Amino acid sequence: MTLNRRSFLGGSLAAATCPGAVPGAAEPNRNLRADVCVVGGGPAGFVAAIAAARHGAKTTLVESFGFPGGMATAGLVGPISKFNFGGKRVVDGIPWEFVERLAARGGAITDLPKGNVPFEAEVYRRVAREMLEEAGVTCLWQTSVCGAPELAKDGSIRAVTLSTAGFLSRLEANLFIDCSASGALVGYHGFGDFRSARGAAQPLSLCFHLGGVDTAKARVLVRHDNERSANPVLRAALETAMKSGRIKSFGGPWAVWGSTIRPGFVSVNATRAAADVTDPVEIAEATALMRREIPEIVEVMRGADPAFREAYVAQTAAASGFRECRELKALHRVTAAEFVSGERPADTIALAAHPMDRHLAGSSGQNLSFLKKPGAIPLSALISAKCPNLLAAGGLVAAEPTAFASIRVQAQCMATGQAAGTTAALSARAGCAPKDLDASAVVACLRVRPQNARGQ
Repeated sequence: MTLNRRSFLGGSLAAATCPGAVPGAAEPNRNLRADVCVVGGGPAGFVAAIAAARHGAKTTLVESFGFPGGMATAGLVGPISKFNFGGKRVVDGIPWEFVERLAARGGAITDLPKGNVPFEAEVYRRVAREMLEEAGVTCLWQTSVCGAPELAKDGSIRAVTLSTAGFLSRLEANLFIDCSASGALVGYHGFGDFRSARGAAQPLSLCFHLGGVDTAKARVLVRHDNERSANPVLRAALETAMKSGRIKSFGGPWAVWGSTIRPGFVSVNATRAAADVTDPVEIAEATALMRREIPEIVEVMRGADPAFREAYVAQTAAASGFRECRELKALHRVTAAEFVSGERPADTIALAAHPMDRHLAGSSGQNLSFLKKPGAIPLSALISAKCPNLLAAGGLVAAEPTAFASIRVQAQCMATGQAAGTTAALSARAGCAPKDLDASAVVACLRVRPQNARGQ
């Protein structure tokens, strides 16, 4: 038998990361039960878990890192974008409650008309964890879904196998919400598909923090709509460096108060590398390339802008992030045409305000188009058409690539997370599939900020 690279990697990774996939491996040593299981504790996932728990569902959150926040905290991606459109709030609820609590700790700036919220990553972690604990969510940190979910006869998910440092457990739930970056549940049994054709997906990036920046001189806040946040002086210098072969690629660069708001520090989104996100070798090579290029990028920045003359790398992200991967095969897929029209279906559960911002693999450019009206995200784009008890939120929402280029940012991920968590809890309470739930009941719940069930 001949194995190609992809087949070999698929098999070897299953053996290495999922002991349950190996014949003779130990059975799960613990059986767990929940009404709602949320996979992925990033912006969509931690809000989904809070929403489900506040609506009375026994909720378990499964997260591969040891803390919530996903790419906002492990990946240093900031600011939280985008709560406002035309100076008016379009995202509220639990997401804005979270922001208010961040600000109360000195961990966020909330008064920018644009509606972006720069934050301090460590405070983000702490506040998200506290809100999960207050809601009564069971959080399984440093735990990942291991292999394909176990299905019942009707095609619903009965249980998932979990791996924590190689030790297995089994979690049964009535409803499952996939908020993971790559589709830990959506990737199996035909529940999802890749959003873009192989090779056409947006590139990876690896963010970092700089210290030693003269933040009194640098433009660290982007205050208004239709205002580009990339630094033009730094961009021109990096373009020259790329043409000379000093660096291979870059994006932006965005060197602002994003995931830090400390004087003298900025967060930087400037690295860029194309990779097939299904191939672990390509991801590893792309991540290594970006880590190698960070010192060169910083040297270019130091020489180009006096505000960065004394800059140094204070922190690099724990993980690189990819902007798109899989998406749910949902009851409805948001098209670009309906998204830009501004029309709001009856089951609209969130509004998008960020530009349609699609980064280009293989270049430093991006396709950027500002919205004339907020784009609508319907509940039907979060409900599986293939699996009766599966929902998805955040980066897995069903949408064409152009529409998703606006939907993919943090505030909208949080908003879809609250909608998915609310839907799951109401479905569990009613004993019905999400597709059979009255969407108007979900929409009505989203108009009221839910309180912790334990305090009701």
